[in-house]
Amino acid sequence: MTRHQDTPPLRFGLIGVDSPHAPSFTRLFGDGVTGTVPGGTVTAAWKGEAAEDFPLSRDRLDAFAEEVAGLGVPLLPTPEEVADRCDALLVVASDARTHPEYFTRLALLGKPVYVDTRFALTTAAARDMLIAATAHGCLPLAGSPKRFTSEFRAALAAGRVDRIDLTGPLPTQPGHPVLDWYGVHLVDLAVAALGPGCVRVDSPEGGRTTLTWADGREATLGGENRWSPTTTGLLSGPGGDSRFAIEAGPPMLAGLLTSLVDACRSGIPNVPRTEVFETVAIVEAARRSRTAGEPVAPAR
Repeated sequence: MTRHQDTPPLRFGLIGVDSPHAPSFTRLFGDGVTGTVPGGTVTAAWKGEAAEDFPLSRDRLDAFAEEVAGLGVPLLPTPEEVADRCDALLVVASDARTHPEYFTRLALLGKPVYVDTRFALTTAAARDMLIAATAHGCLPLAGSPKRFTSEFRAALAAGRVDRIDLTGPLPTQPGHPVLDWYGVHLVDLAVAALGPGCVRVDSPEGGRTTLTWADGREATLGGENRWSPTTTGLLSGPGGDSRFAIEAGPPMLAGLLTSLVDACRSGIPNVPRTEVFETVAIVEAARRSRTAGEPVAPAR
């Protein structure tokens, strides 16, 4: 099993269940002992609220809520009631515009809170969320599942990275243009490889986005404006090149869930706060660059 096998599983609560991650997380955790990811189990959920201008939320919410309930997870009237039954919260609402309100509301309760993939859409919101976490003793958890895959981790282990070239699906959704929807996965991988410190973002229409660090390191991000299951990367450094490929699906989520259990046990964020903020800043800057038609500096 795992080093947590003699400890009661952490009780996780789902906040907003309009994403396929809601039933997937529930299945992967299982009973907290015999599941694919031991150490945690989903014990309650709040359905969330769907915006009428966001079809992926509006049209899927009821079906995913029924699926989660069918897995034995009670749906409760408020996030606070979910928190009362849980040790940590998972904000899996797909519409990132809801994340600041949900997170701030939960941070008041002082429990760990994971915000799925898109922490926030603006640096102003991300800064306020992290300030609220500090003020109320809330452990902020974040990160794309792709950051925690064995494929990406093995590529990183090859040594120092001076450049990373990433290709993956880049569809958009209402209220989530440019890199805000699926592009955030690529940004998160770039930040995981190169760390904070990006000083220039160039996101031309129809071309690859280029991120430049103050010391000359670079990342390029590209792909087609439609979903596909594969994300690939090439990491380059003094030790040579290292390639990886990640296939989307439930197994891809296991590393993330393991990181959440470990973070809740240790009290150490699974993604450093500086990297959480950096990812939001780059995504925001890409949006500004696309609008301006020229490179811009990320907010600090």
